[in-house]
Amino acid sequence: MNTYEDAVVAIDDELQTNKSYRYTGDEYRIPLSTIRSVEHFAMGFWSGKYRVVGISFGRLRSWFARGRSATNRTHAISLDVDRLIKPTFVPDDPQAVADLLYTARV
Repeated sequence: MNTYEDAVVAIDDELQTNKSYRYTGDEYRIPLSTIRSVEHFAMGFWSGKYRVVGISFGRLRSWFARGRSATNRTHAISLDVDRLIKPTFVPDDPQAVADLLYTARV
């Protein structure tokens, strides 16, 4: 399997790590085996484009990782890890991240 890393997320053979996931800047590690599905979606006004960290108004079940401003980004990744709130992040190359997670049979 290939790996991916940018300022927001790192993915290797076993873990997907959201850097600066919470307000405190803690990392949030997710074993790839616990990811049930991956959603690659276009961001708009109500779906996270203008949020800083946390929940956006249009995606109440998604928790956006703290990171660079999403205002100049167009797509995000949301992970279903069988919890009420889905970890969501805006990587530099969302298509590469989605492809990598899909090929890992996620």
